[in-house]
Amino acid sequence: MIGVFVKTTVRRRGDRSYTYLSLVEAVRVNGKNTHKTLLRLGEVSHLATSGQLDRIIAALSSHATGSWIDSASLLANGAPGLGGVAAIDACCSRLNLDELFSSIGDARGSKNLADTVLVMLANRLLAPSSMRRAILEWLDDVVLPDGVTPPSLDQCYRALDVLFEEKERIETHIYARVTDLLNLDLRLCCYDLTSTFFEGEVVPSPRFPSRAFGYSRDHRGDRPQVMIGLLVTSDGIPIAHYVFDGNTKDSTTLPEVMTDLQARFGVGRIALIADRGLIAEQNVLAVADAGFDHVLATRLHRDADAEAVLVAAEDPAATWVQIEEARSSACEVVHGGRRYVIVDSPARHRRDDHRREQLLGRTESKLIALEARVREGHLVDPAKIGAATDRILRDSGVARCFSTTIRQGSFTWSFDAEALSFEEDTLAGRYVITTSLTPAEASTAQVVRYYRSLLNVERRFKVMKDFLVLRPVHHYTEERVRGHIALCVIAAVIEALISGDLEREGVEDPDVAGQTMTPRRALAELGRIRLQRVEAAGREIKLVTRRNALQAKLCAALSIDTSRWDRANIT
Repeated sequence: MIGVFVKTTVRRRGDRSYTYLSLVEAVRVNGKNTHKTLLRLGEVSHLATSGQLDRIIAALSSHATGSWIDSASLLANGAPGLGGVAAIDACCSRLNLDELFSSIGDARGSKNLADTVLVMLANRLLAPSSMRRAILEWLDDVVLPDGVTPPSLDQCYRALDVLFEEKERIETHIYARVTDLLNLDLRLCCYDLTSTFFEGEVVPSPRFPSRAFGYSRDHRGDRPQVMIGLLVTSDGIPIAHYVFDGNTKDSTTLPEVMTDLQARFGVGRIALIADRGLIAEQNVLAVADAGFDHVLATRLHRDADAEAVLVAAEDPAATWVQIEEARSSACEVVHGGRRYVIVDSPARHRRDDHRREQLLGRTESKLIALEARVREGHLVDPAKIGAATDRILRDSGVARCFSTTIRQGSFTWSFDAEALSFEEDTLAGRYVITTSLTPAEASTAQVVRYYRSLLNVERRFKVMKDFLVLRPVHHYTEERVRGHIALCVIAAVIEALISGDLEREGVEDPDVAGQTMTPRRALAELGRIRLQRVEAAGREIKLVTRRNALQAKLCAALSIDTSRWDRANIT
């Protein structure tokens, strides 16, 4: 027997055509190929309408190695997302987080800790929500990696407690792993603060002592908050985070950070980069005494040294260099034995001019109104007039630009010409950096670049608040809130790794020419890779959607293992 197959024969009767099926065998007779009819099955339309053809196929398929499926028995069991979770799992594997949390879990008798943390990180990066919604809703729409067990809600809450309690160990592990993975510039560490506020009750709670009223960077001074300090490399990779009471003064946090940096990470000589709100004179001395170099922004007002170097920069002999990437220029001044770099930015100049005119106009209107009240006899007591003046000028932002005279029943004011000239001609558009780095260690332009790396901290804060949805915080105790913040910081590390991968591999946003794709866009695109699940006659077919060119490039850039995606799985 050479082969058996189904032969189709078409016969015409009048103006109609009929198709017949026969089971034939290809044979060779007298040296020639011919067909031997084994069975005439009948006319196709009759076989189909009577169901005989399906019954024949079904009977034969039970003996076949392939599969035949009755379309009437097909059921769609959903198409959960696959690519996004796979990307996050790949990053976690590169950081060895599975091994870390398995070890921590074993010591605590928690066998599912590593799986729980992976699920919480994936939810935070893909569809940030409350733990309850993540477990009860989001998990149904994603595919977890092989071997990962979906956690319960209670396991997620207990995992947050672990993230809080093991914070230092986790950060030390991630720091060491990131150092091995990436060629980081560890000579520079950037530090800055942000705040996050809480809805609900505003009264103090013994279960959450860190919550307090303070200066809000979210412009929500009516809500209690905590302060969050973040230490990152100059490349923008988070190293450590710190949670302070909501009413903590910025500059008091720096000594604790330096002590921790030395004790826990064992870093060598580094330069600490920080902004003016964190700087007090004793902090500058403390940074030097601790053996750190520094690149620090100075306070511009009520600082005699800053005023002196700004005036010195006006000297015609001052040498200015262009900083192309910053679209600014800079010059150096040595004052009091300390090196200063003055930066002049046209964009900042326009912003300062606009803001100054707004503040001056607003304050002038209030002073005119106060002058009228005094003139009309509504205020006579100098103490009360002084108190009203103080209320106007104290938070005006331009108090130094006004001079006032207060007497019994008399109030006059005027612009301070010298102060206005300083604001308009010397200060506007400029800021001052002081550094312990010598010109041989960092040129003028490099000092400016180092300071501008603080933008990486701001980007991470923006990622945490916007992309990772740090707030609202769905927890009410100190430990759980700190655990939630720790989870967001770890997710920010993963976001930074993905960002670095996309930049190194040159993955551009298809909608914005010349711009590297953001991690948010990349994860959303990968989330479109789905696992189609179809059930038929008691069997389930799993098939991953075909990847487009962009998705394939993203999978390669993020080292996602796709070797098992291209073959259907029938169970």
